[in-house]
Amino acid sequence: MSTDIIETVKSPVKAIRKYCVECCRESLDEVRRCPAERCILHPFRFGKNPFRAVREVTEEQKRKMAEGRERYLNEKKNNSD
Repeated sequence: MSTDIIETVKSPVKAIRKYCVECCRESLDEVRRCPAERCILHPFRFGKNPFRAVREVTEEQKRKMAEGRERYLNEKKNNSD
């Protein structure tokens, strides 16, 4: 495995995905069919955390997040001028 994985990938789960692709000789099909089920990284080979719960977001929460994002972008725009 090349050492630049840490430098080029910011998410640990994405780094695991990249490692798995390298381990399977750059074949995404081989990553899908990986027989190394005892490998501690096996559940993460698709670049997702299978143990992470799906977050339910209400319409009110979505609205508040959108407003916060707008405020952030406006502040960022005003600070760059």
